[in-house]
Amino acid sequence: MMFSLFQREPLLDETTADWIHAVFAWALREQGRKIFFGGTALVLPTPEFFPGRADNRHAMAELVFESVRRHAGLGHWPCRLLAPGELAPQAYPPPPLAKPVRANADQGPADAFSAAPAQFRYVPDLVDNPEALIANYAREFAHHIAASATEAPPAGEDNWGHVTELLAVFMGFGVMLANTAFNVRVNACGSCQGPAAERPGFLGRAEIAYALALFCRLKDIPPRRVKAHLGSALRPYFRRALQDLNRDPDLLARLRGDVPALPDPSLPGGFSKPF
Repeated sequence: MMFSLFQREPLLDETTADWIHAVFAWALREQGRKIFFGGTALVLPTPEFFPGRADNRHAMAELVFESVRRHAGLGHWPCRLLAPGELAPQAYPPPPLAKPVRANADQGPADAFSAAPAQFRYVPDLVDNPEALIANYAREFAHHIAASATEAPPAGEDNWGHVTELLAVFMGFGVMLANTAFNVRVNACGSCQGPAAERPGFLGRAEIAYALALFCRLKDIPPRRVKAHLGSALRPYFRRALQDLNRDPDLLARLRGDVPALPDPSLPGGFSKPF
C-alpha cells in the first residue's frame, strides 16, 4: 500500500489513452492488418529514408514529397505537388479522385488510374525545416486516407486534426511528428529575425509520444531506434509511454489480434476536447 504513494502518474489520462487505442484499432480495421504489420516501417529523418539532392527549393520539396508518399504506401496513388503560386486547374464538375488506399511499394504505377490526381500545396519556408515538412506531408496524406474511410474515426468529427496526426504516426512518421509538435523556435535576437517556420499542430508532445510508443510496441521496434532520433525533450515522454503500455499487455494483444477483442467502446461527445 505504501509503495503506491510513490508510483508515477500515467503519462495520459485514461480517456485520452483509450481514445488513441481506439483510433489505432479503427486504422487497423480500415487499412488491414497486413499493410501495418507487413508493409509499414518506422520512418526516420535520415538519408536512408530520404535520399537524393536538389538544386532548388521546389525540387527539394518535391523530392521529400515523393519519399513521404512512397513510405506512406501511396506511391501508386495519383497526386502532384503544386509549385508556389501555381494555380490549380479548375474543372466543372470536379473529377473524382482515386481512393487513397495504402499498399506495398511494388503496387502498380500511378498512371494506371483514370481519376484526377490529388493536388497538394506546401509552405516554402518549411523546406528549411525538413522534419516539419515531412510531418506536414504525412498529415496531409493521412487526411485523405481518413476522409475516404468507410467507417468514421472515433470521435473524429470534433477532433479531425488530432485523428490525422495519430494516423500519420500509425503510418510510421511518429518521430517527425513528435519532434515538431509545438516546437516554435525564436532566434535569440528578437529584432533580427522572426520565429522560424513551423508546421501547425494539434496533438501535444505527450499524446504523440504515447502514439509513437504504441506503434513501436505493436511493431516490436527497439526503443533505442527511436531515441537516437528523438529530441531530448521528447525522450522522457516516450520512456513514460513505454512504461504505461507495459502495465497492460492485453491492450497490445488485442490490437495485434492475439486475444479476442473487446466490444468497441462507446465514444460519446465527451471526447470533443480530449487534450
